[in-house]
Amino acid sequence: MKPTFIERFVAGCEARPEKDAMRIVGDESAAVTFGEYLKQVRAIGYFLAGKGVQKGDRVAVIGENHPCWASAYLGALYSGAIAVPLDPHGETQTLTNFLLDSEAKAAFVSSEFVERLPEILEKLSDPPVIVIWGALKESETGFLSFETVVSETPSTEFIEAGPRADAKDDAILIYTSGTTGKPKGVLLSHGNINAELDAIDGLIEVTEKETLLSLLPLFHVYLQIINLWISSTKGATVYYLSELTPEELSRGMLESRMTILTSVPRLWYLFHKKIFDAVAEKPKPVRALFGVLLKLNGALRDSLGVNLGHKLFGKVHDSFGGRLELAVTAGSRFDEEVAKDFHRLGFTIVQGYGLSETSGAATGTPIDDNRVGSVGKPIGDAEVKIDSPDEKGEGEVLIRGSMVFKGYFKNPDATKEAFTEDGWFRSGDLGKFSSDGHLYITGRAKDVIVLPSGKNVHPEDLEVHYQSSPLVGEICVIGVADASSEHAGAEKLLAVVVPDFEYLKGHKTANTAEAIRFELDNLGRTLPEYQRVRDYVVSSEPLPRTATRKIKRFEVKKNFESGAIAEGISAPKRAWEIGENDRDLLESASGRLLSSLIASQKGAVSELHPDMNLEIDLRLDSLSRAEIVAGLEQNLGTELPEDEIAVAFTFRDVVSLIDKHRNGSAEGASIESRLDWTSILSKESEVSPEIARIIKPRPLFELFAFSVLKIANLLFRIVFRLDVRGKEILEEIEGPFLICPNHQSYIDPFVVCSAYPYGVLKRTFHVGASEYFQGFLMRFLANMLKIVPIDPDLQLLKAMKAGAYGLKAGNVLNIYPEGERAFDGKLHKFKNGAAILATELGLPIVPVAIDGLHKVWGRGSLKIRAAKVRITFLPPLDGSKYSPEDHAGLTEDLRLAIERDLVEPWSGDSNESV
Repeated sequence: MKPTFIERFVAGCEARPEKDAMRIVGDESAAVTFGEYLKQVRAIGYFLAGKGVQKGDRVAVIGENHPCWASAYLGALYSGAIAVPLDPHGETQTLTNFLLDSEAKAAFVSSEFVERLPEILEKLSDPPVIVIWGALKESETGFLSFETVVSETPSTEFIEAGPRADAKDDAILIYTSGTTGKPKGVLLSHGNINAELDAIDGLIEVTEKETLLSLLPLFHVYLQIINLWISSTKGATVYYLSELTPEELSRGMLESRMTILTSVPRLWYLFHKKIFDAVAEKPKPVRALFGVLLKLNGALRDSLGVNLGHKLFGKVHDSFGGRLELAVTAGSRFDEEVAKDFHRLGFTIVQGYGLSETSGAATGTPIDDNRVGSVGKPIGDAEVKIDSPDEKGEGEVLIRGSMVFKGYFKNPDATKEAFTEDGWFRSGDLGKFSSDGHLYITGRAKDVIVLPSGKNVHPEDLEVHYQSSPLVGEICVIGVADASSEHAGAEKLLAVVVPDFEYLKGHKTANTAEAIRFELDNLGRTLPEYQRVRDYVVSSEPLPRTATRKIKRFEVKKNFESGAIAEGISAPKRAWEIGENDRDLLESASGRLLSSLIASQKGAVSELHPDMNLEIDLRLDSLSRAEIVAGLEQNLGTELPEDEIAVAFTFRDVVSLIDKHRNGSAEGASIESRLDWTSILSKESEVSPEIARIIKPRPLFELFAFSVLKIANLLFRIVFRLDVRGKEILEEIEGPFLICPNHQSYIDPFVVCSAYPYGVLKRTFHVGASEYFQGFLMRFLANMLKIVPIDPDLQLLKAMKAGAYGLKAGNVLNIYPEGERAFDGKLHKFKNGAAILATELGLPIVPVAIDGLHKVWGRGSLKIRAAKVRITFLPPLDGSKYSPEDHAGLTEDLRLAIERDLVEPWSGDSNESV
């Protein structure tokens, strides 16, 4: 008879008693040999038997990955009991439900979890025997310690009897749900584990020479396969992290010098992002060489089977410990492009597919046929087929074989639903087979979003696509009700985005939400129209995830539907815990100053916490942030460095900045919360000589620019059938004024300025984003159009001062209130900058409606096309008739004037009211 899993474990330990079985990264004294491992497992089995735990009883294991976790789990199996691994970070009520449902007779718990035990135990009528591992002593907890349990020597009879379980006996109870309703527990037998071990043996070779780094939680069955089942039977050494942080992860990879890594796709996405972000920071020649070497190694691997990755990309491989020969990933779909990049870098990553119900992997990609994008072929005695395939061959994946479980624990209804009448397990996943038998997973059946057009969208595909932006830390795409649709129950695509704050800080990007929306809109242009995400939620809270790092999509959608998060800049509504130090910071002089300035922008804020993100949690836009900075400088009597302002994302960050630059004499000064724009815009001395030079009249150059633009105007009229209306309005205005067009294309300034009369053009200047005016040609064009290059993230106040300086000198300011180009011609949100200048200086604004240029050269496109273009100069809005407190009112009137013209074009009669 074939040995059971536990019998394999015993044989493996007895074959190499002196070899290290488990280690803790950074703790040399924590090594456990295979001999000690077996001794601990037997002692735990003996202890459980002595406490009356019978064959088939349940024993819970609750804690982070640790050698004690593994020994407790295997000790339960040795005794014939059923191990119940639970998530130590699960909700207290959920864990209580699991313990009640499983009727656990004993529980092995880590020290970190002890403080949660009383609340759980008081709800259990028959509490389990508790054993604690970790730093706490028995005298501190009142519970038995792990050391006490494993120090007892089992009787000779117990050892000679061997493990109590047979192949048919149940071994593990894995709970997959249970927050509400009846818990759903997957019951796996010793025979299921054996079948999985045999299947993995046929897929990859693992020997006692291997070292593994255990990263992700062992309470999920997929992570147990190699990091526990395989390692303990084959004699491989497993390293455990004391905590899962980036620093500890790097240390663990270097110290363990791992040869095999088991993880999930999301972890590889993070590795990929780190590697390629670092490459993107290198000089252009280095980036080009990297790309060439990447393609070269990919070609060598694909055509000749030669892998030079370790030599060509040595630093990358060294960061993984230098010995990583094989990586295994499963748990969710793996993006093809990311997989190709790691293949070209020289890494071998095989993919598996399965569920808890299939004891982990049911399919896998063979090393010698590692098809990128697929999850391989059935392994062991597993059979896989597609149920009711559509015209593309896609349908639900059905599985059967020795590794498939018998049913859910005490839940016959759920078991019946999980199987077809002829015994195939319903995975709930959608997939299809290639012509040569490789399985491709296309999504979860319940996650597919059906649009009003009837098109099906798989959100995971979109998430991988949008995740390619370095600004994005996490993203979840969901389908939400589309109120604008005529179809009942229609859905639209919405993305919940968590920014990569470290990247944003490193690149001094302060306007997080605007930057993310702009970049994701650009990425969307490369997708079919129906797959483009149009609406976003930018949140500071990490997305809820499962143990294998899958997004809890249903929970994200529930948060949106309940109003906990909303479109735009949004943070989940949660209770902020205020500690004593937090309260001291809020009540400090710097904290009170900042609180007052925030209140001047938003009104009274009911709740403030030092860790609130100014933009996301407090919903302050770029101009509001700039006004707060100006208010700080006004109160402190000093100018704050722009690069430090840019990376001050939270309330705490800004308070630290204030404390750093606070003038001691200002400590007791009264707080001026209302921002004095008149005073700010009057500081002409703060305008740099470079800006003054750009705005200064240059008759010869202005005449040259006018001639070039008039030639361009003729071409625009021929190629774009340019129709200009109302330009006589410009000549009727005396003195300085503002021209405010909507923004559709890079060439907006050239087309609009080509229509100006000479008297207007020679006085016109622009304020533009400096990132677009790099290089000789762009600097020349900026010079020709008198564009003042400003970094909008760091220098918004500087832009406002430059605008005021030029206007006071009698010039005309051309400014785009949207601040970004629109894809489809529809207006984006207008900002208040132009309205502030107009009201504070009492000047008119000429609205300009541009229509059609988005079709000529759209955002995100490299193609220029011929299309009809119309530009309409509309009757001016008099800024002097608006109060300084009504910036928003003028901004809205400006937007409405342009919007009306785009819907119903104005005739050009200057007496007609807009």
